[in-house]
Amino acid sequence: MAGTLFVGVTSVSAATLPPGLVIADDSGLTVSKEGEYFIDMPNVLPGDVYTKEITIRSMDEKDPFDIGLRVKKISSNGDIDFNQQVTVKLELEGKEIYQGPLLGNGSFDWTKTSLALGTYRFGTDRVLKATFKVAKDLKADSYEKESELKYEWQFIATRDDKPIEKPKPDNKKPPLLRLPQTGEEWRNLIYKVLVGFLLILIALLLWKQKRREQGR
Repeated sequence: MAGTLFVGVTSVSAATLPPGLVIADDSGLTVSKEGEYFIDMPNVLPGDVYTKEITIRSMDEKDPFDIGLRVKKISSNGDIDFNQQVTVKLELEGKEIYQGPLLGNGSFDWTKTSLALGTYRFGTDRVLKATFKVAKDLKADSYEKESELKYEWQFIATRDDKPIEKPKPDNKKPPLLRLPQTGEEWRNLIYKVLVGFLLILIALLLWKQKRREQGR
């Protein structure tokens, strides 16, 4: 009997999450804004139950923002359709917010509409519990070939119903010369310029005198 693999991929876009948002699971793995977080269920069998608790914590001191969750299918192969044979129940702080197939239950399409995870202010701390259940009626012949499903969870933050974007870097080049701003600084600059001219003049006079002595 070949092994069966079910893999969920949760990724976070750097452009949509506030810098003070921390998302971590009960294993201590943290979802970074630049990285990916994997929910891995190798060799799943009929009737298996797998749970994962994900803590969402806001340390962002700016205005409150809303968090939503979307799902996207990446790829699948093999005889087992995990979207039909595995269901997921999502509970936010103990309250059920979704139950059904991995990619939507028909009445709610969270590939297009974000599943609301609430409003987050500085210090807000919530636990999202995901419970995956494998159908008990899977037949043995379904395991003759390895099957796999990869999908993506994306956490999306919005403020005033608009996506939160990373601030754009200032591409303006700094001025080559920063001029003084006060009268005292201007006087100091003039003195320095005059001293510079005087040193140049002295150097020229010494050079001319040396040329005359060499010409005699």
